[in-house]
Amino acid sequence: MSITIVTRAGKGSPLNATEHDANLTNIAAAIDPEHNPDGTHKTAALHIATNAPALAGISTTLAVSPDDLKYVLDRYQSRENLIGTPGSPGFGVGICPVASLPAGMNPMPGSGELGHDNYGNYQFTDGSIMCWFPRFYYRIGHASNPTYGVYGANSIDIKGVDTYATTAAANADGYALHRAFIDGGVEKLGFFRDKYKCSKVAKGTGYTAASIKNGLPLSSAAAHNPFSGLTGGEDYYYSAIDLAHRRDGVNGAVNASSIFFCSSQFMRGAIAMLSMAHGQAALSTANCAWYHATYNYPKGCNNNALRDIDDTTVIWEPDGYSTCGKTGSAGYGGGAGNVFAKSTHNGQNCGSADDNGLMYEISLGVTCDGANFYVAKQATVMKTFTNGDNVLATDHWGASGIAGMFDALTVPFITGNDGWAYFGNNANQVLAEEISGNSWLLTGLGFPDAAAGLSAAGTNLFGKDGLYRYIIDKLCLLVAFYWLHAPSAGVWGAGWADARHGSYYAVSFRAACYHV
Repeated sequence: MSITIVTRAGKGSPLNATEHDANLTNIAAAIDPEHNPDGTHKTAALHIATNAPALAGISTTLAVSPDDLKYVLDRYQSRENLIGTPGSPGFGVGICPVASLPAGMNPMPGSGELGHDNYGNYQFTDGSIMCWFPRFYYRIGHASNPTYGVYGANSIDIKGVDTYATTAAANADGYALHRAFIDGGVEKLGFFRDKYKCSKVAKGTGYTAASIKNGLPLSSAAAHNPFSGLTGGEDYYYSAIDLAHRRDGVNGAVNASSIFFCSSQFMRGAIAMLSMAHGQAALSTANCAWYHATYNYPKGCNNNALRDIDDTTVIWEPDGYSTCGKTGSAGYGGGAGNVFAKSTHNGQNCGSADDNGLMYEISLGVTCDGANFYVAKQATVMKTFTNGDNVLATDHWGASGIAGMFDALTVPFITGNDGWAYFGNNANQVLAEEISGNSWLLTGLGFPDAAAGLSAAGTNLFGKDGLYRYIIDKLCLLVAFYWLHAPSAGVWGAGWADARHGSYYAVSFRAACYHV
Protein backbone atom coordinates (compact mmCIF):
# COMPACT_ATOMS: atom_id res chain seq x y z
CA MET A 1 0.00 0.00 0.00
CA SER A 2 1.41 3.46 -0.93
CA ILE A 3 0.20 6.89 0.15
CA THR A 4 1.01 10.07 -1.78
CA ILE A 5 1.63 12.99 0.58
CA VAL A 6 1.66 16.59 -0.66
CA THR A 7 4.49 18.66 0.92
CA ARG A 8 5.83 22.23 0.70
CA ALA A 9 9.46 22.94 -0.02
CA GLY A 10 9.97 25.45 2.78
CA LYS A 11 10.27 24.18 6.36
CA GLY A 12 7.42 25.31 8.53
CA SER A 13 5.45 26.56 5.55
CA PRO A 14 1.82 25.49 6.09
CA LEU A 15 -0.23 23.66 3.46
CA ASN A 16 -3.07 25.57 1.90
CA ALA A 17 -6.63 24.23 2.13
CA THR A 18 -6.46 22.50 -1.26
CA GLU A 19 -3.21 20.72 -0.42
CA HIS A 20 -4.52 19.70 3.02
CA ASP A 21 -7.70 18.21 1.53
CA ALA A 22 -5.65 16.37 -1.09
CA ASN A 23 -3.64 14.65 1.64
CA LEU A 24 -6.79 13.54 3.48
CA THR A 25 -8.19 12.13 0.25
CA ASN A 26 -4.96 10.24 -0.54
CA ILE A 27 -4.72 8.76 2.96
CA ALA A 28 -8.40 7.74 3.01
CA ALA A 29 -8.09 6.19 -0.44
CA ALA A 30 -5.09 4.12 0.64
CA ILE A 31 -6.85 2.88 3.77
CA ASP A 32 -10.18 2.37 2.02
CA PRO A 33 -9.94 1.76 -1.76
CA GLU A 34 -13.68 2.26 -2.09
CA HIS A 35 -13.44 5.76 -0.67
CA ASN A 36 -14.96 8.59 -2.74
CA PRO A 37 -13.15 11.92 -3.26
CA ASP A 38 -15.84 13.69 -1.23
CA GLY A 39 -14.98 11.58 1.83
CA THR A 40 -17.92 9.15 1.60
CA HIS A 41 -17.68 5.40 1.11
CA LYS A 42 -18.87 4.09 -2.24
CA THR A 43 -21.11 1.53 -0.55
CA ALA A 44 -22.06 3.90 2.25
CA ALA A 45 -20.81 1.41 4.84
CA LEU A 46 -17.48 0.43 6.37
CA HIS A 47 -16.62 -3.19 5.69
CA ILE A 48 -15.59 -4.92 8.92
CA ALA A 49 -13.87 -8.31 9.06
CA THR A 50 -15.64 -10.98 11.09
CA ASN A 51 -13.74 -13.15 13.58
CA ALA A 52 -13.16 -16.04 11.17
CA PRO A 53 -11.42 -14.11 8.33
CA ALA A 54 -9.62 -11.91 10.85
CA LEU A 55 -8.19 -15.00 12.55
CA ALA A 56 -7.36 -16.64 9.22
CA GLY A 57 -5.60 -13.49 8.02
CA ILE A 58 -7.52 -13.35 4.74
CA SER A 59 -9.36 -10.04 5.34
CA THR A 60 -6.58 -7.89 3.85
CA THR A 61 -8.96 -5.24 2.46
CA LEU A 62 -11.31 -5.09 5.44
CA ALA A 63 -11.10 -3.13 8.65
CA VAL A 64 -10.73 -5.00 11.95
CA SER A 65 -12.68 -3.82 14.97
CA PRO A 66 -11.03 -3.64 18.42
CA ASP A 67 -13.03 -6.70 19.52
CA ASP A 68 -11.87 -8.67 16.49
CA LEU A 69 -8.28 -7.61 17.10
CA LYS A 70 -8.52 -8.84 20.71
CA TYR A 71 -10.03 -12.09 19.42
CA VAL A 72 -7.02 -12.63 17.16
CA LEU A 73 -4.43 -11.62 19.74
CA ASP A 74 -5.97 -13.85 22.41
CA ARG A 75 -5.47 -16.82 20.13
CA TYR A 76 -1.91 -16.08 19.07
CA GLN A 77 -0.51 -14.70 22.31
CA SER A 78 0.64 -17.23 24.89
CA ARG A 79 -2.11 -17.87 27.44
CA GLU A 80 -0.22 -20.58 29.28
CA ASN A 81 -1.36 -20.96 32.89
CA LEU A 82 -3.67 -17.94 32.90
CA ILE A 83 -6.94 -18.09 34.84
CA GLY A 84 -8.44 -15.36 32.63
CA THR A 85 -10.69 -12.41 33.36
CA PRO A 86 -14.02 -12.86 35.20
CA GLY A 87 -16.95 -12.55 32.83
CA SER A 88 -14.83 -13.38 29.77
CA PRO A 89 -14.49 -16.49 27.56
CA GLY A 90 -12.48 -19.28 29.14
CA PHE A 91 -12.38 -17.76 32.60
CA GLY A 92 -11.99 -20.32 35.36
CA VAL A 93 -9.85 -22.88 33.52
CA GLY A 94 -6.63 -22.59 31.54
CA ILE A 95 -3.70 -24.12 29.70
CA CYS A 96 -1.27 -26.31 31.65
CA PRO A 97 2.38 -25.76 30.71
CA VAL A 98 3.45 -28.72 28.57
CA ALA A 99 6.50 -29.42 30.73
CA SER A 100 4.21 -29.73 33.78
CA LEU A 101 1.84 -32.35 32.35
CA PRO A 102 1.95 -35.59 34.34
CA ALA A 103 2.72 -38.78 32.45
CA GLY A 104 -0.45 -40.03 30.77
CA MET A 105 -2.17 -36.63 30.82
CA ASN A 106 -2.78 -35.29 27.32
CA PRO A 107 -4.35 -32.09 25.93
CA MET A 108 -7.73 -32.61 24.30
CA PRO A 109 -8.31 -31.18 20.80
CA GLY A 110 -8.83 -27.44 21.28
CA SER A 111 -7.53 -27.41 24.87
CA GLY A 112 -5.22 -24.52 24.02
CA GLU A 113 -7.77 -22.52 22.01
CA LEU A 114 -9.65 -19.86 23.90
CA GLY A 115 -13.36 -20.20 23.20
CA HIS A 116 -13.18 -23.91 22.33
CA ASP A 117 -15.42 -26.35 24.21
CA ASN A 118 -12.29 -28.23 25.34
CA TYR A 119 -10.31 -25.17 26.42
CA GLY A 120 -8.33 -26.11 29.52
CA ASN A 121 -9.52 -29.74 29.32
CA TYR A 122 -7.18 -32.74 29.44
CA GLN A 123 -7.59 -36.50 29.22
CA PHE A 124 -5.80 -39.19 31.19
CA THR A 125 -5.02 -42.60 29.71
CA ASP A 126 -8.08 -44.19 31.35
CA GLY A 127 -10.34 -41.76 29.48
CA SER A 128 -10.88 -39.39 32.42
CA ILE A 129 -11.56 -35.79 31.43
CA MET A 130 -10.00 -33.28 33.82
CA CYS A 131 -9.92 -29.48 33.94
CA TRP A 132 -6.75 -27.50 34.63
CA PHE A 133 -7.19 -24.65 37.10
CA PRO A 134 -4.26 -22.19 36.94
CA ARG A 135 -3.04 -20.49 40.10
CA PHE A 136 -4.94 -17.36 41.03
CA TYR A 137 -5.14 -14.67 43.67
CA TYR A 138 -8.37 -13.21 45.06
CA ARG A 139 -9.46 -10.07 46.88
CA ILE A 140 -12.67 -9.93 48.92
CA GLY A 141 -14.76 -6.83 49.60
CA HIS A 142 -12.18 -4.24 48.55
CA ALA A 143 -13.44 -0.83 47.44
CA SER A 144 -11.26 -1.07 44.31
CA ASN A 145 -12.80 -4.37 43.16
CA PRO A 146 -14.59 -3.89 39.82
CA THR A 147 -17.81 -5.33 41.27
CA TYR A 148 -17.66 -3.55 44.64
CA GLY A 149 -20.32 -1.02 43.67
CA VAL A 150 -22.90 -3.78 43.37
CA TYR A 151 -21.69 -6.49 45.76
CA GLY A 152 -19.84 -4.50 48.40
CA ALA A 153 -18.31 -6.62 51.15
CA ASN A 154 -19.04 -9.79 49.13
CA SER A 155 -17.41 -8.63 45.88
CA ILE A 156 -14.70 -10.94 44.58
CA ASP A 157 -11.89 -10.02 42.22
CA ILE A 158 -9.58 -12.61 40.68
CA LYS A 159 -6.09 -12.06 39.27
CA GLY A 160 -3.72 -14.53 37.67
CA VAL A 161 0.01 -14.98 37.37
CA ASP A 162 0.01 -12.52 34.48
CA THR A 163 -0.82 -9.78 36.99
CA TYR A 164 1.22 -10.99 39.96
CA ALA A 165 4.39 -13.01 39.51
CA THR A 166 4.66 -13.69 43.25
CA THR A 167 2.38 -14.07 46.22
CA ALA A 168 4.22 -11.26 47.98
CA ALA A 169 3.38 -8.88 45.15
CA ALA A 170 -0.28 -9.96 45.25
CA ASN A 171 -0.43 -9.59 49.03
CA ALA A 172 0.88 -6.05 48.78
CA ASP A 173 -2.26 -5.13 46.82
CA GLY A 174 -4.58 -7.00 49.17
CA TYR A 175 -4.87 -10.19 47.08
CA ALA A 176 -4.47 -13.60 48.71
CA LEU A 177 -3.14 -16.79 47.14
CA HIS A 178 -5.89 -19.38 47.22
CA ARG A 179 -5.03 -22.23 49.59
CA ALA A 180 -5.77 -24.80 46.87
CA PHE A 181 -2.43 -23.90 45.27
CA ILE A 182 -0.27 -25.04 48.18
CA ASP A 183 0.69 -28.70 48.52
CA GLY A 184 3.62 -30.22 50.35
CA GLY A 185 4.59 -26.74 51.52
CA VAL A 186 5.13 -25.60 47.92
CA GLU A 187 3.14 -23.11 45.84
CA LYS A 188 1.77 -24.94 42.81
CA LEU A 189 1.17 -23.71 39.26
CA GLY A 190 -2.37 -25.08 39.37
CA PHE A 191 -4.26 -28.34 39.76
CA PHE A 192 -6.16 -30.91 37.73
CA ARG A 193 -9.62 -31.90 38.94
CA ASP A 194 -12.19 -34.24 37.41
CA LYS A 195 -14.64 -32.46 35.12
CA TYR A 196 -17.31 -35.02 36.05
CA LYS A 197 -18.16 -37.05 39.14
CA CYS A 198 -16.64 -40.52 38.94
CA SER A 199 -18.16 -43.49 37.15
CA LYS A 200 -16.99 -47.04 36.43
CA VAL A 201 -14.63 -47.87 33.54
CA ALA A 202 -12.60 -50.93 32.59
CA LYS A 203 -8.83 -50.71 33.25
CA GLY A 204 -7.13 -53.76 31.78
CA THR A 205 -8.54 -56.70 33.70
CA GLY A 206 -9.88 -54.46 36.45
CA TYR A 207 -12.29 -51.55 36.95
CA THR A 208 -11.52 -48.05 38.15
CA ALA A 209 -13.26 -44.71 38.85
CA ALA A 210 -13.04 -42.28 35.93
CA SER A 211 -14.36 -38.84 34.99
CA ILE A 212 -16.58 -39.61 31.99
CA LYS A 213 -19.38 -37.60 30.39
CA ASN A 214 -22.74 -39.42 30.57
CA GLY A 215 -21.35 -42.00 32.98
CA LEU A 216 -23.35 -43.69 35.73
CA PRO A 217 -22.22 -41.88 38.90
CA LEU A 218 -20.62 -44.12 41.50
CA SER A 219 -22.01 -44.26 45.03
CA SER A 220 -20.94 -45.63 48.38
CA ALA A 221 -23.98 -47.95 48.58
CA ALA A 222 -24.59 -51.38 47.05
CA ALA A 223 -27.93 -50.29 45.57
CA HIS A 224 -26.59 -47.56 43.25
CA ASN A 225 -23.50 -47.99 41.02
CA PRO A 226 -21.48 -49.12 44.05
CA PHE A 227 -17.85 -48.48 44.90
CA SER A 228 -17.63 -52.23 45.46
CA GLY A 229 -18.14 -52.80 41.73
CA LEU A 230 -14.60 -51.48 41.19
CA THR A 231 -11.37 -53.32 41.79
CA GLY A 232 -10.69 -53.12 45.53
CA GLY A 233 -13.71 -50.92 46.18
CA GLU A 234 -15.73 -50.98 49.40
CA ASP A 235 -19.13 -49.44 50.01
CA TYR A 236 -17.96 -46.88 52.54
CA TYR A 237 -16.95 -43.23 52.22
CA TYR A 238 -13.34 -43.92 53.12
CA SER A 239 -12.97 -46.13 50.04
CA ALA A 240 -12.84 -43.01 47.84
CA ILE A 241 -9.25 -42.33 48.96
CA ASP A 242 -8.14 -45.79 47.93
CA LEU A 243 -10.11 -45.75 44.66
CA ALA A 244 -8.43 -42.50 43.56
CA HIS A 245 -5.03 -44.19 44.02
CA ARG A 246 -6.10 -46.97 41.64
CA ARG A 247 -6.73 -44.72 38.61
CA ASP A 248 -3.11 -44.96 37.49
CA GLY A 249 -2.50 -48.46 38.84
CA VAL A 250 -2.10 -51.63 36.82
CA ASN A 251 -5.43 -53.34 36.15
CA GLY A 252 -7.04 -51.29 38.90
CA ALA A 253 -4.50 -52.12 41.60
CA VAL A 254 -3.40 -49.41 44.02
CA ASN A 255 -0.45 -47.43 42.73
CA ALA A 256 1.76 -46.72 45.74
CA SER A 257 3.17 -43.71 43.84
CA SER A 258 -0.18 -42.51 42.47
CA ILE A 259 -0.46 -38.87 41.45
CA PHE A 260 -4.21 -38.93 42.15
CA PHE A 261 -6.20 -38.31 45.32
CA CYS A 262 -9.82 -37.76 46.29
CA SER A 263 -10.41 -34.06 45.59
CA SER A 264 -9.88 -31.64 48.46
CA GLN A 265 -12.18 -29.05 50.01
CA PHE A 266 -9.61 -26.41 49.10
CA MET A 267 -10.18 -27.24 45.44
CA ARG A 268 -13.90 -27.21 46.00
CA GLY A 269 -13.60 -23.77 47.59
CA ALA A 270 -11.61 -22.53 44.59
CA ILE A 271 -14.31 -23.74 42.18
CA ALA A 272 -17.03 -21.97 44.17
CA MET A 273 -15.04 -18.73 44.32
CA LEU A 274 -14.31 -18.75 40.57
CA SER A 275 -17.98 -19.35 39.92
CA MET A 276 -19.09 -16.40 42.04
CA ALA A 277 -16.49 -14.03 40.60
CA HIS A 278 -17.58 -14.99 37.08
CA GLY A 279 -21.25 -14.44 37.88
CA GLN A 280 -20.57 -11.05 39.44
CA ALA A 281 -18.66 -9.90 36.34
CA ALA A 282 -20.96 -11.39 33.70
CA LEU A 283 -23.36 -9.03 31.94
CA SER A 284 -25.32 -11.58 29.92
CA THR A 285 -25.46 -15.27 29.00
CA ALA A 286 -22.88 -14.72 26.24
CA ASN A 287 -19.98 -16.09 28.33
CA CYS A 288 -22.03 -17.51 31.18
CA ALA A 289 -25.01 -19.68 30.22
CA TRP A 290 -26.46 -19.69 33.76
CA TYR A 291 -26.35 -15.90 34.12
CA HIS A 292 -29.63 -14.61 35.55
CA ALA A 293 -30.76 -11.42 37.24
CA THR A 294 -31.85 -13.39 40.32
CA TYR A 295 -30.54 -16.97 40.18
CA ASN A 296 -27.01 -16.11 39.13
CA TYR A 297 -25.13 -19.35 39.84
CA PRO A 298 -24.51 -22.79 38.28
CA LYS A 299 -27.57 -24.99 37.93
CA GLY A 300 -27.80 -28.61 39.03
CA CYS A 301 -29.85 -31.78 39.05
CA ASN A 302 -31.50 -31.06 42.39
CA ASN A 303 -35.31 -30.84 42.21
CA ASN A 304 -36.09 -34.59 42.31
CA ALA A 305 -37.25 -34.39 38.69
CA LEU A 306 -33.93 -34.31 36.76
CA ARG A 307 -34.00 -30.50 36.67
CA ASP A 308 -32.85 -27.49 38.64
CA ILE A 309 -35.28 -25.94 41.09
CA ASP A 310 -34.44 -22.42 39.88
CA ASP A 311 -34.32 -23.23 36.15
CA THR A 312 -36.47 -26.11 34.97
CA THR A 313 -35.46 -25.62 31.33
CA VAL A 314 -32.20 -27.55 31.86
CA ILE A 315 -32.64 -31.35 32.00
CA TRP A 316 -30.40 -34.32 32.94
CA GLU A 317 -30.57 -37.80 31.45
CA PRO A 318 -31.71 -40.36 34.06
CA ASP A 319 -29.16 -42.92 35.22
CA GLY A 320 -31.85 -45.48 36.08
CA TYR A 321 -31.87 -44.98 39.86
CA SER A 322 -34.53 -42.80 41.48
CA THR A 323 -34.24 -39.36 39.84
CA CYS A 324 -30.45 -39.28 39.68
CA GLY A 325 -28.94 -38.12 36.39
CA LYS A 326 -25.94 -39.28 34.42
CA THR A 327 -22.70 -37.39 34.89
CA GLY A 328 -22.43 -34.28 32.73
CA SER A 329 -25.73 -34.98 30.96
CA ALA A 330 -27.28 -31.52 31.41
CA GLY A 331 -28.88 -30.47 28.12
CA TYR A 332 -30.38 -33.92 27.54
CA GLY A 333 -33.11 -33.79 24.92
CA GLY A 334 -32.30 -30.26 23.76
CA GLY A 335 -34.76 -27.40 23.54
CA ALA A 336 -34.67 -23.72 24.39
CA GLY A 337 -32.50 -23.02 27.42
CA ASN A 338 -31.58 -26.67 27.86
CA VAL A 339 -27.81 -26.49 27.51
CA PHE A 340 -24.91 -28.30 29.16
CA ALA A 341 -23.06 -25.07 30.00
CA LYS A 342 -25.70 -24.14 32.60
CA SER A 343 -24.32 -26.98 34.73
CA THR A 344 -20.67 -25.85 34.74
CA HIS A 345 -18.84 -23.64 37.21
CA ASN A 346 -18.13 -20.98 34.56
CA GLY A 347 -21.26 -21.30 32.43
CA GLN A 348 -19.21 -22.54 29.47
CA ASN A 349 -18.72 -25.98 27.96
CA CYS A 350 -15.08 -25.99 29.07
CA GLY A 351 -16.00 -25.79 32.76
CA SER A 352 -16.39 -28.25 35.64
CA ALA A 353 -19.82 -29.93 35.56
CA ASP A 354 -22.33 -30.80 38.28
CA ASP A 355 -20.78 -28.98 41.22
CA ASN A 356 -24.39 -28.25 42.18
CA GLY A 357 -26.43 -31.33 43.04
CA LEU A 358 -26.67 -34.67 41.17
CA MET A 359 -24.63 -36.48 43.85
CA TYR A 360 -22.86 -35.64 47.09
CA GLU A 361 -19.07 -35.55 46.83
CA ILE A 362 -16.56 -36.63 49.47
CA SER A 363 -14.24 -33.69 50.11
CA LEU A 364 -10.93 -34.17 51.94
CA GLY A 365 -8.76 -31.85 54.00
CA VAL A 366 -11.05 -31.20 57.00
CA THR A 367 -11.80 -33.54 59.88
CA CYS A 368 -12.94 -33.62 63.50
CA ASP A 369 -12.15 -35.75 66.57
CA GLY A 370 -15.58 -35.24 68.11
CA ALA A 371 -14.55 -32.09 69.91
CA ASN A 372 -12.20 -30.06 67.73
CA PHE A 373 -11.82 -29.36 64.03
CA TYR A 374 -8.67 -29.78 61.96
CA VAL A 375 -7.45 -28.74 58.52
CA ALA A 376 -4.71 -30.27 56.37
CA LYS A 377 -1.32 -28.68 56.98
CA GLN A 378 0.25 -26.65 54.20
CA ALA A 379 3.11 -29.16 54.38
CA THR A 380 0.74 -32.09 53.76
CA VAL A 381 0.97 -33.77 50.37
CA MET A 382 -2.64 -34.55 49.49
CA LYS A 383 -1.84 -37.68 47.45
CA THR A 384 -0.24 -39.32 50.53
CA PHE A 385 -3.48 -39.45 52.52
CA THR A 386 -4.53 -43.00 53.40
CA ASN A 387 -8.01 -44.16 54.36
CA GLY A 388 -7.37 -45.86 57.69
CA ASP A 389 -8.66 -44.94 61.13
CA ASN A 390 -5.80 -44.15 63.52
CA VAL A 391 -3.49 -46.74 61.97
CA LEU A 392 -0.94 -44.73 59.99
CA ALA A 393 0.44 -41.22 60.42
CA THR A 394 -0.97 -40.50 56.95
CA ASP A 395 -4.55 -41.55 57.78
CA HIS A 396 -7.21 -38.94 57.16
CA TRP A 397 -9.01 -40.00 60.34
CA GLY A 398 -7.93 -40.68 63.91
CA ALA A 399 -5.32 -39.31 66.30
CA SER A 400 -2.29 -40.57 64.37
CA GLY A 401 -3.31 -38.83 61.16
CA ILE A 402 -4.43 -35.67 62.93
CA ALA A 403 -1.03 -35.39 64.61
CA GLY A 404 0.90 -35.90 61.39
CA MET A 405 -1.25 -34.32 58.68
CA PHE A 406 -3.47 -31.64 60.26
CA ASP A 407 -3.45 -28.32 62.11
CA ALA A 408 -6.16 -27.11 64.48
CA LEU A 409 -8.91 -25.07 62.80
CA THR A 410 -11.30 -22.70 64.54
CA VAL A 411 -14.79 -22.97 63.03
CA PRO A 412 -16.78 -20.10 64.58
CA PHE A 413 -20.06 -20.94 62.86
CA ILE A 414 -20.34 -24.36 64.54
CA THR A 415 -20.78 -24.48 68.32
CA GLY A 416 -22.53 -27.84 68.61
CA ASN A 417 -25.12 -29.82 66.73
CA ASP A 418 -26.57 -26.60 65.35
CA GLY A 419 -28.40 -27.94 62.30
CA TRP A 420 -29.13 -26.03 59.11
CA ALA A 421 -28.02 -22.54 58.19
CA TYR A 422 -27.67 -20.99 54.74
CA PHE A 423 -24.96 -18.95 53.05
CA GLY A 424 -25.60 -15.21 53.01
CA ASN A 425 -27.17 -12.83 55.50
CA ASN A 426 -28.46 -9.61 53.90
CA ALA A 427 -25.35 -7.61 52.91
CA ASN A 428 -23.13 -9.10 55.64
CA GLN A 429 -19.67 -10.20 54.56
CA VAL A 430 -19.44 -13.97 54.21
CA LEU A 431 -15.88 -14.74 53.09
CA ALA A 432 -12.90 -13.21 54.87
CA GLU A 433 -10.45 -10.91 53.10
CA GLU A 434 -7.39 -11.89 55.17
CA ILE A 435 -4.28 -13.07 53.31
CA SER A 436 -3.15 -15.51 56.04
CA GLY A 437 -4.27 -17.16 59.26
CA ASN A 438 -7.43 -18.99 60.32
CA SER A 439 -9.79 -16.67 58.42
CA TRP A 440 -7.77 -17.18 55.21
CA LEU A 441 -8.05 -20.95 55.69
CA LEU A 442 -11.83 -20.74 56.10
CA THR A 443 -12.12 -18.72 52.87
CA GLY A 444 -9.92 -21.23 51.06
CA LEU A 445 -12.23 -23.99 52.25
CA GLY A 446 -15.25 -22.07 50.99
CA PHE A 447 -16.67 -21.36 54.46
CA PRO A 448 -17.85 -18.16 56.17
CA ASP A 449 -15.60 -16.40 58.63
CA ALA A 450 -18.37 -16.00 61.20
CA ALA A 451 -21.92 -17.07 61.96
CA ALA A 452 -23.03 -13.60 60.85
CA GLY A 453 -22.44 -14.72 57.26
CA LEU A 454 -25.21 -17.31 57.61
CA SER A 455 -28.96 -16.98 58.03
CA ALA A 456 -32.17 -18.99 58.12
CA ALA A 457 -32.88 -18.46 54.41
CA GLY A 458 -29.54 -17.44 52.87
CA THR A 459 -29.21 -15.11 49.90
CA ASN A 460 -29.42 -15.55 46.14
CA LEU A 461 -25.85 -14.26 45.84
CA PHE A 462 -24.67 -17.52 47.44
CA GLY A 463 -27.37 -19.63 45.81
CA LYS A 464 -29.12 -20.04 49.18
CA ASP A 465 -26.74 -22.99 49.59
CA GLY A 466 -26.99 -24.99 52.78
CA LEU A 467 -24.56 -25.71 55.59
CA TYR A 468 -25.46 -28.53 57.97
CA ARG A 469 -23.58 -27.88 61.21
CA TYR A 470 -22.63 -30.80 63.44
CA ILE A 471 -19.77 -32.06 65.57
CA ILE A 472 -18.91 -35.69 64.89
CA ASP A 473 -15.87 -37.88 65.35
CA LYS A 474 -14.05 -38.87 62.15
CA LEU A 475 -15.85 -36.23 60.11
CA CYS A 476 -16.11 -36.90 56.37
CA LEU A 477 -17.21 -33.66 54.71
CA LEU A 478 -19.89 -34.02 52.02
CA VAL A 479 -20.49 -31.26 49.47
CA ALA A 480 -22.69 -30.40 46.43
CA PHE A 481 -25.68 -32.36 47.84
CA TYR A 482 -27.82 -34.57 45.61
CA TRP A 483 -30.68 -34.89 43.16
CA LEU A 484 -33.53 -34.15 45.59
CA HIS A 485 -31.85 -31.69 47.94
CA ALA A 486 -32.86 -28.47 46.18
CA PRO A 487 -33.05 -26.23 49.29
CA SER A 488 -29.38 -26.84 50.09
CA ALA A 489 -27.61 -27.96 46.91
CA GLY A 490 -25.06 -25.70 45.28
CA VAL A 491 -21.40 -24.89 44.81
CA TRP A 492 -21.09 -23.66 48.43
CA GLY A 493 -23.19 -26.36 50.10
CA ALA A 494 -21.53 -28.59 52.73
CA GLY A 495 -22.62 -31.15 55.30
CA TRP A 496 -20.63 -31.73 58.51
CA ALA A 497 -22.67 -34.61 59.96
CA ASP A 498 -21.15 -37.72 58.31
CA ALA A 499 -18.25 -39.94 59.34
CA ARG A 500 -15.68 -42.02 57.39
CA HIS A 501 -17.60 -45.30 57.69
CA GLY A 502 -20.83 -43.93 56.13
CA SER A 503 -22.50 -45.70 53.22
CA TYR A 504 -25.17 -43.80 51.30
CA TYR A 505 -26.62 -44.23 47.82
CA ALA A 506 -26.17 -40.56 46.93
CA VAL A 507 -22.48 -40.08 47.82
CA SER A 508 -19.79 -40.05 45.13
CA PHE A 509 -16.41 -38.34 44.61
CA ARG A 510 -13.97 -36.78 42.14
CA ALA A 511 -10.25 -37.33 41.78
CA ALA A 512 -7.62 -34.62 41.43
CA CYS A 513 -3.88 -34.23 41.06
CA TYR A 514 -1.17 -31.59 40.91
CA HIS A 515 1.32 -31.10 38.11
CA VAL A 516 4.75 -32.73 37.94
